[in-house]
Amino acid sequence: MNSPLATGPLSPSAGDPQPVVFTYSKRDVEKAVNSATGWTKECYSEFDTLLCSQWDRAVADGVFRYSLDEVVTRLVPGRYGFIAQRNPKRFSHRRKPDEVKSICQPFNRELFNFNKVKRSEILLELKREGGVGHWLLVNVSPIDYGHVLLVPQPQDCLPQIMTQDSIQLCLDVMAMSGHSGLIMVANSLLAYASVNHLHYHFMYTAQPLLAATVTGRPLTRSCFELVDHPIPGFGFQLDTPTYTCAENIFKVVSILIDANIPHNLVMLRGVPFNQGSSTADCVVRALLIPRKPAYGLKSIYDSGQVPPFFAAACELGLGFIPVVDQSKYESLSEEDVLQVLNMSSLTVEDFDSVKTSVCTVSN
Repeated sequence: MNSPLATGPLSPSAGDPQPVVFTYSKRDVEKAVNSATGWTKECYSEFDTLLCSQWDRAVADGVFRYSLDEVVTRLVPGRYGFIAQRNPKRFSHRRKPDEVKSICQPFNRELFNFNKVKRSEILLELKREGGVGHWLLVNVSPIDYGHVLLVPQPQDCLPQIMTQDSIQLCLDVMAMSGHSGLIMVANSLLAYASVNHLHYHFMYTAQPLLAATVTGRPLTRSCFELVDHPIPGFGFQLDTPTYTCAENIFKVVSILIDANIPHNLVMLRGVPFNQGSSTADCVVRALLIPRKPAYGLKSIYDSGQVPPFFAAACELGLGFIPVVDQSKYESLSEEDVLQVLNMSSLTVEDFDSVKTSVCTVSN
């Protein structure tokens, strides 16, 4: 899907060094999916090793706006096991967001986009055999170790509207990693995406996340309704080829786009939705959270009155809560978190309406 405002590809500066290319095949992904139960926190695949070495090089070269040395986390006591993180420079040093008025806002080349980053920020070019190139960029204001941005077909100038091909690309990356701590988070426009250029966040975490074990009841053959998650949402798992799983996820994403409903998407490794939390099995699971629109992100940053935390994909999907203020980080309770998350949740009536559409399309 090309943007109406994209008149042609953007060209990198002449003489810039070319990024390292990582090429993979359909067979590589299939093999990785079939060996999913072998994932561990300590296991790094060829892909992980290359990505982390490139990320470490960028740290040594001073590419980032701050280090993660002073970032701390704590478990928020309560039923859900939220993880709070204090990372104040994430808010003071990140790029200021653009003004967003629609979840289908066209790409605008005059605004910041990822074709304008420095070459030193491009860690890898990712290619499936016979396919086009995609970039893995450093996030110069990282949340956790290895925080990168996957930008599909960057020079096509795609707006921040999730596509089936890009969702499959995310599933490919998750499958090729051997590390069970790799997570993906993505925000639609009006769901706290700050740049209107299609991108997905990946990073490694050692934190136990509620999204890895939250259960779900079968809604259709391929989609689960989240049961014990703080707010309503949908679940999917990679027990089919990545193409099929991406198609199933995108069916629901399309419903949300057509209904003008903002949404957050996360992927991580966890137990299958149809098994108990004690199982040793491990799958890539995806949680898709439809939510109320979040307007005025740019004006919030411009005012300097940043709230304790935003309810974006990390918070709504994973239960991982980066917090700005030290005192709020220390005092944050489960009740505080739920109050903010519930303000972003669809009403029961609106979620039931989406559920009806999902059942109609998927069955």
